[in-house]
Amino acid sequence: MNKHFLVTLSNDVEHLYGVRFICSFFKEMSEHHLTLLHICRLEDNNKGQALTEMWADPADKAEINLTAGAKRSIDMAKSLLSKSRMAVDKVMTKTVAERYGKVKDILTEGSRGLYDAIILGRRASYTLQWVFERPADELAQHMIKDNCCTTPLWICPETEPGRKNVLLCIDGSEDAFRAADHVGHILSAQDHHAVTLFYVSNALGVDGKEIFTRAESLLLENGVGSERISRNTTWGLSVPGSILSEAAKGSYAAVAVGLHGLEHGLMKDFNMVGGTTSKLINKLEKAALWICP
Repeated sequence: MNKHFLVTLSNDVEHLYGVRFICSFFKEMSEHHLTLLHICRLEDNNKGQALTEMWADPADKAEINLTAGAKRSIDMAKSLLSKSRMAVDKVMTKTVAERYGKVKDILTEGSRGLYDAIILGRRASYTLQWVFERPADELAQHMIKDNCCTTPLWICPETEPGRKNVLLCIDGSEDAFRAADHVGHILSAQDHHAVTLFYVSNALGVDGKEIFTRAESLLLENGVGSERISRNTTWGLSVPGSILSEAAKGSYAAVAVGLHGLEHGLMKDFNMVGGTTSKLINKLEKAALWICP
């Protein structure tokens, strides 16, 4: 089954980390569809300068004016994708003017387009972190309350050659199991990647065996064979610290977590606002972070 990804682009051709990640992660990019999203910043004085014409939607052929930086980024992204065996005619370019702020505009488009994931480069992830680290921030609270974040987010740093496989962090929460379903869906036809189920044990008396069994069944249902699945349990006072340590040790290409975790004890860190996910956005290096609501 083809996947459809929304990939955000900045004006900086040197930092197309989202595009570079998918080029390195998937063995056959021609299996998927991409929408390249560029948001014209409100403060960009050159926004109205027409250097080329692109379309926001193939159905209406709406003309959008691009900046020179946006055009360079789109051209570079398509060049990288073409070298990954993905036909350019499966790439749609969508350019929009900023309306509600970059973060909300991205999340709104993501929820609107039935994408399998929203893929952010490092610069976009810094903006995301800035919002989510402020629990009292009105915009962040509004996004969460209105469930704007309904599509998995992939936050991609600069890629490191040779990295592979996915570290799937589970804690028994429903979001963690949705992360397991998402990982299984993405990796169903990517048999060069394996999955490590990672559970941080604590003193809460949670049945880790049952959590492993349910998460593994979700992977199996999606077509990930049992030979590609392994289990790893560790004990640690710091959930993000344990994840970061394992991610570095295993040289994983991606780390997958649930947006919200258990609402008590140590695993409360998985709450998106100010919790484990926010810490991982800040500290995880070399591996992409997959956040699943």
